[in-house]
Amino acid sequence: MYLPSVSLIFSVFFVSVVSAKVVHLFLLASTVPVKDFLLYFPSFFLPDFLAICIGRIVLRPVRSWFTFLCAIIGVLITSIALFAGSAQLGFSIKTGAELEWHEAREFAADEDAIKLLLTGIWGVLACGSVILVIAWFSQNFVYRVTGDFLFGIYEVLAFGPRYFINIIKRRRGRHSARDVELDSDATLLSNDTESHDNNDGSESHMLIGNGEKPNAGARKRSCLSGFRWTMLIPSFSLVLKTALFAFCLTTSLVRPEEPYDHMSVTLPMHFLDIFRPEPDHCSEQRRIMKNTWPYPELLDNKNWEDPNGDYKGWAPGSKLADSYRQRRPDWLPDEPPRGFLRWDPRRFDKNVPNSHGATEEAWKDTCLGLQLKDPFYNPVDDPMKITNLDTEILQPLKSALDDGSVKIKNVVFVLMESLRQELFPIKQDSPIHQTILQANPEADRAKVNELLSRLTPNHQRIAGVDGNFRDAEGNAYTTEEQVWQDKAKDGFGGVNVVGGYSMASLSTKSFGSTHCGSWPMAVEKFDEADTDAYQPCITQILDLWNQNKANSSSEDFREWPWYPALMEAEVEKYDRQEIFDQKLGFKHIVCRKEIQDDWRFNKSDPLYKEVNYFGLPEPALKPHIREYITNATANNQRIWMSHFTSTTHHPWGTPEWFDNEEYMPTSGGNQWHSDFNKYLNTIRFHDSWLAELLDLFDELNISNETLVVFAGDHGQAFKEDYHKTGTYDIGHVSAFRVPIHFRHPNLPRIQYEANVTSISILPTILDLLINSGSLNKDDKHIASDLVQDYEGQSLIRPYKKSHNGRRAWNFHVINLGAGIMAVSSADTPFRLSLPVKKTFEYTFTNTEVDPEEHDPTTAWTPEQLANAVKAKHGDEAAQWATEAVEVANWHLLERERLWRWHLLKT
Repeated sequence: MYLPSVSLIFSVFFVSVVSAKVVHLFLLASTVPVKDFLLYFPSFFLPDFLAICIGRIVLRPVRSWFTFLCAIIGVLITSIALFAGSAQLGFSIKTGAELEWHEAREFAADEDAIKLLLTGIWGVLACGSVILVIAWFSQNFVYRVTGDFLFGIYEVLAFGPRYFINIIKRRRGRHSARDVELDSDATLLSNDTESHDNNDGSESHMLIGNGEKPNAGARKRSCLSGFRWTMLIPSFSLVLKTALFAFCLTTSLVRPEEPYDHMSVTLPMHFLDIFRPEPDHCSEQRRIMKNTWPYPELLDNKNWEDPNGDYKGWAPGSKLADSYRQRRPDWLPDEPPRGFLRWDPRRFDKNVPNSHGATEEAWKDTCLGLQLKDPFYNPVDDPMKITNLDTEILQPLKSALDDGSVKIKNVVFVLMESLRQELFPIKQDSPIHQTILQANPEADRAKVNELLSRLTPNHQRIAGVDGNFRDAEGNAYTTEEQVWQDKAKDGFGGVNVVGGYSMASLSTKSFGSTHCGSWPMAVEKFDEADTDAYQPCITQILDLWNQNKANSSSEDFREWPWYPALMEAEVEKYDRQEIFDQKLGFKHIVCRKEIQDDWRFNKSDPLYKEVNYFGLPEPALKPHIREYITNATANNQRIWMSHFTSTTHHPWGTPEWFDNEEYMPTSGGNQWHSDFNKYLNTIRFHDSWLAELLDLFDELNISNETLVVFAGDHGQAFKEDYHKTGTYDIGHVSAFRVPIHFRHPNLPRIQYEANVTSISILPTILDLLINSGSLNKDDKHIASDLVQDYEGQSLIRPYKKSHNGRRAWNFHVINLGAGIMAVSSADTPFRLSLPVKKTFEYTFTNTEVDPEEHDPTTAWTPEQLANAVKAKHGDEAAQWATEAVEVANWHLLERERLWRWHLLKT
């Protein structure tokens, strides 16, 4: 008899594995040609078939200690399969992406990251419930059919060879009495089987447990029953099974590795990826050290550039590059602060912790024969280095800087969570505006358009970009939301970048790389926190400047020390940000913990209620910002305030007092608009918070001498944009287009159009400080020297899209970091997403003709990509795509060298 519990357990395993594979194939089906998908389709299920067979063998009726032990193992495996299958389905339905288990392992170690994962728990529970319901109703069928199939295999293995021999002998006329006996054995197979089934002393065979009988219909359909039809023709069932198995095995062997091996992965093996060890460290380091620039012809000495003033020149592989390696700047103190190791004379000393010499000594016995390259950035030796500091500052900015009207006593850097460029501000008739309107019934669009006109009024004033909202009669709408009253004269307000992109769609990577003017690594999560940035970070430069400040009582603010602070209403201890903050050297930090520990905190006050799993609404910071600014100005300290917003982060909650609007219908069949609608409400909340913040600066009389830099940390994809949502493993342009703006009331307004990234923010700030006369003589000397060494170009000068055949490349690391990377260059509208350490397709787009990337060109290999791009976009685009792949692969390993990834034993 069957035990319902065993059959149900197996059915749960069966449904979990099969449903996960169906969703897995559904997500990948569109990435391969239809004919290839159909040809290889049976082979995709071969690993699942083997897993199910093993599961059925393990989950047999319990009649002994051995079968009991097998059942326990089966229960454990099934529980894991149910959990993994439910999580896989829930994650895929919610985001449109696949869950990577080795990355989920990283989240499990972080309390706040677990909160992020738990936001999808209801979807996982719903998928698990569906699996259980299907398993309940199908348990007898799948258990019996799978058992019958395995019994048929047993018959083939036990009696097939003897019977084939018997047939051959009959055809040769050598059929003996012994052959008749063998034939009789097979003919009476069903009787033999029943005899085994009735034997209580032992199991019938390795596949079918004691007390488990195949049904009569199965015996009639068994692989050898066909021998009763004729002595010369083998069973059709046997031929079919053998042919199908041979076909699956053959196609598995001859098909291309990518992406078909990935498409064949079964759920149990995919889940085991959670235990995947890190790659061999020594092998990885050897790959990094052997990495060479793919286009040496661009480095020819005819393109070399001589030093000029603070510019060190450009001559990769030359004596000039070696002289930079050996230099010790005259401004470097005897005890250099953190961030300046590459100029420290002790950097090669084996007895200095974390020096290059100490690193070599630490690894020489671990990785025999490994020759470490210098990990220090060298602008003279950098194949991609392009500077625009040799060009004039743009007019009319130059005139304003030269006449002394622009004074920058303070700098505030506002890094805006998940803020998309097209919402800074939203403009009527823009693609995102049309998307929102068209989601609404025709009768509601006029009302919705009026609501959208009030979505980002303060973004408009900051950026100097009119949303151009008009009603059907062409009349402008009135503004009812809180609006900051900009006191700058007409035509003044700063530089607004049109064409800005983030360097990373992972917030911590974006935060670190922007503060340090360094490209992030394409590795999982914020591993940059475990090492030091390869460029001096802005707060470390402030610390260096402070070492020359002996007297803060001077009336000249340029002699005052800087007092760097970090203000964010979210948790700091996420993905090691707090470790990186300590290395940056913030002197004053207020985050969620500090707010909650403050005497003003009242958990019953709606102001202090969390709006997401990371933090509180930004207004909870207001008294702390006021206090910080008041104390700094009273003590003659210059302000550097980094403010990281968070309300616009998933799951897009707003405070209780904030009235949400419905920009898109979210009921019934339109529920899929809910996330985007919530996001738009957080955008409006964020817009009003920026008004409150700038009003506070006005109230405290610091606006006229404060440079405020606004930048999105990354974008955010929604179902309205793309078939996936969020930023995880998403290379779509909506996850990367961000606003970048330099606000000062005495800077003329400039709309700066270029394909740039946030790596240019730090050198632009230094350029503004230098040329506005906001630094004393010593600090200006240091800044003028340092600014030449950064990879980003200044955004107050003409942007060099290319130089002597070298493109100005941009790189974008995609959340979580090690899966995909995006590449673009300033001289073309092309973008490319390419796989790093996962199985993903190459995706090429031309944002000039397809700005929303609705029609990408995809391929699974660089060769296929070049051919596909050439056929669709022409030779120039194909050449660019080939270069992009090679340069990106070089860039990946070069960042790991410069960041000394996994080399520091701390």
